[in-house]
Amino acid sequence: MNIRRARELIAEGRMRPAGLAAFEARTDDRSAIYAYEQRHAAKLEPDEERELRANAPAWKYFQSRPPSYRKTAIWWVVSAKRDETRRKRLRTLIDDSAAGRTLRQLTPPAKRV
Repeated sequence: MNIRRARELIAEGRMRPAGLAAFEARTDDRSAIYAYEQRHAAKLEPDEERELRANAPAWKYFQSRPPSYRKTAIWWVVSAKRDETRRKRLRTLIDDSAAGRTLRQLTPPAKRV
């Protein structure tokens, strides 16, 4: 359920009774629990951020990218289910950033070199 949109509809008096009942029945502990809803709060672990910062060219390039790219790139790293995959993704992020490249996974096919 899109909580923000539901609140807008309620404020406008456009929410139907069934929708209002569903909205009122929801609980906060079951809201915004899906992975795609949590991507904006993604953060690297302190040691992972230190590793990225330790590579000056990578850090400089990463910081030069727009916030939307940085959030998505960090989400790509932290969303890995296995530690091994997470480490591999962090290494890829650092290597690509040091080379002045966006992550291949975040580059539209037409712009890939």
